[in-house]
Amino acid sequence: FYKRRKMAVLEELPDDCGTCRGCGKICTTKCTGCKEVYFCNKVCMRKNWKIHRPECKSFAYKICNSAELGNYMVASRDIKAGETIFVDNPLVVGPSSVTVPVCLACYTPVDGSYKCPKSGWPLCGPLCAKKVEHNPEVIVPAQCEASFEIEDFESPCYLYESIIVLRALLLQKSAPQKYKALMSMQSHIEERRGTPIWDHVQERIVDVMKKTFGIMVFEALCPEYDFSDETIQKIQGIMDTNKKEIRLAYSDVEALYPTSCLMEHSCMPNCKMNYSKNFKITVTAGRNIREGEHLSIMYTHALWGTMARRDHLNISKKFWCACKRCADPTEFGTNFSTILDDGHPMFPEDPLNADSDWVCKETGKRKTAYDVKIELSAIGKEIELLMEKGSIDDMEEFIESKAKVLHKNHYHMVTVKHQLLQMYGRTEGYLIQDMSEEQLERKIQLCKENLEVLKMLDPNMIRLEIYAAASQYELHLPLLQIAKRKWETGKLSTEDFRVALEEPYKCVTSAIDLLSKELNEMLPEGQLMLQAKDTLAQLEGFMKTVGCQM
Repeated sequence: FYKRRKMAVLEELPDDCGTCRGCGKICTTKCTGCKEVYFCNKVCMRKNWKIHRPECKSFAYKICNSAELGNYMVASRDIKAGETIFVDNPLVVGPSSVTVPVCLACYTPVDGSYKCPKSGWPLCGPLCAKKVEHNPEVIVPAQCEASFEIEDFESPCYLYESIIVLRALLLQKSAPQKYKALMSMQSHIEERRGTPIWDHVQERIVDVMKKTFGIMVFEALCPEYDFSDETIQKIQGIMDTNKKEIRLAYSDVEALYPTSCLMEHSCMPNCKMNYSKNFKITVTAGRNIREGEHLSIMYTHALWGTMARRDHLNISKKFWCACKRCADPTEFGTNFSTILDDGHPMFPEDPLNADSDWVCKETGKRKTAYDVKIELSAIGKEIELLMEKGSIDDMEEFIESKAKVLHKNHYHMVTVKHQLLQMYGRTEGYLIQDMSEEQLERKIQLCKENLEVLKMLDPNMIRLEIYAAASQYELHLPLLQIAKRKWETGKLSTEDFRVALEEPYKCVTSAIDLLSKELNEMLPEGQLMLQAKDTLAQLEGFMKTVGCQM
C-alpha cells in the first residue's frame, strides 16, 4: 500500500489558445474551416464571418470527411511547390517504444553515469534533469519514492515503452485541451480488443505503468481523472494509429500532432514535413498541388518495396495501400521490387493482392507470395548482419551473389549500395586518399546509380532528399580526388583543373539545396547539412587558392 501524500507538481503545459476574433476574449476553440483563427463559439464566428470568410478561404487546405477515409485534407486552392501549408505543434513527444536507454530530455543514448536525483532515470546531466523534473515519468514514481535501476545500456529497455503513453495520460491534468484533441483521434480500440496486441499492451504498458511506475498512487490522489486500463489501451491504440516516428541522429522519438494526423497516406506523397528543434512540424507543398487535390504524406518507408510497404501499413495502420506506385509492378520503371529467375524478371500478377503469385513471363516460373516473402525476409536478415559487421568486401560480395535473384535496383540491393557508397573513402584500407582509381570510379558509379533510382522514385525529392543529399555529398569526394591527382601529377593543367572543380562543387551545393529546410541539428538531415556547409566553405577556400572565380 502506498502512503497517501500531497501530489507533486506536474508541469502545466500551455494549451493552444488565442484571442477570439468576435469578442476579444482568450479561448481555445478555432474556426472549423481553416483551423487557424480563434473564436469562442458559433455566435462570435457568425458575427465576424463577413470579415473572416475571405481570410478563411485564403488558407491552403480544408478538412473533409468520408465513410472510406474518415477525416482528410484537400487543397482549398492551388498551392505552389515550396509553399507552407500549415505549422503543427506536437500534443505529446516521447522516446521510441523500442530503444536503448536514452536521456528523457534530449533523447541521446546514455550510459548511466548520471541519474535523475528524483527518479533514477539515466540522463545526460543536471541541465537535462532540470528539463524533466516536472515530467510525469519523474513525478509519478517520486510519489511512491521509487527509483529506477537500469543495468544494460546496450539493449532495448522495456521501461521506455510506457513513457509517451504516460505523458499522454497525464495531459488530462496538465493540458486538458491537448488531452481532448488527443483522445478524439482514431484508436481502432474495438479491432484491437482481444488480440495479441491488446495482451501485449496490458502486460508491457498498462501493468508497468500501474505497478512499476506507480500510477495507482495518482488514481488514489486524483479520482477525478481517468487512469483506467481501457483509457491506457485507447491511448496506445491512438499512438499506433497516428504517431509520427522521427529519426534522430542517434535514436528515434515518437510524437502525436493534431492537424498533420489528418493527412492521408500515399507512397507518392505531395507534401513534405520538416521538424524544428522542439519537433514542431512545418508542412510544405513538395510539388505544385491543384485545388481539390488530397494532401498526403507517407506513413511507411519510401525505400521499401511494395510488398514490405503494404504489409507494414496493414499491420500498423489497418489498411492496404492502393496508390499508383503500389499498383505498378515495376514501381515507375525502377524495378524496385523485382526479383529474378535466372536473370529474368518476376512480378506479382496483381500487385494490389497480397496473396498474388509472382510470375516470370519469359521462363514461366511461378512463386507464391508466401515463398517470395520468406526469401526476401531471409535476405533482409543477411543485410542486417552486413550493416552491423560487414566490410566493403563483404558488401561487394553480397551484391555479386544476389545479382541472379534480385534486380540491380531491388530495394535490398539499393540499401546495401547506399551503405557501400558511404563506406568507400571512410573505412580503414579504403580511405579516400588511399583508394585506387578503380575504387574511386566504383564510388562514383554507386553514387550515380543511386541518384538515378531515387530520382525515378521521387522526382520532386519529397521523401528521399536525405538519401539523394548523401549521395551528392559522397559523389564530390572521388570527383575531387581524381581531379587533384591529375593536376598534381601534371596530367591536368591548372586551367582545366579549375573547370574540373566545378563538378564536385555542384555536388556539395546540390546536397545543401536538398536539405535547405532542415534546421534541426538533432536529425540526420540537420547533421548532414552542417557537414556539407563546412565542406563547402573548405572547398571554396581551396578553389580560391587555385584561382577559381567564386
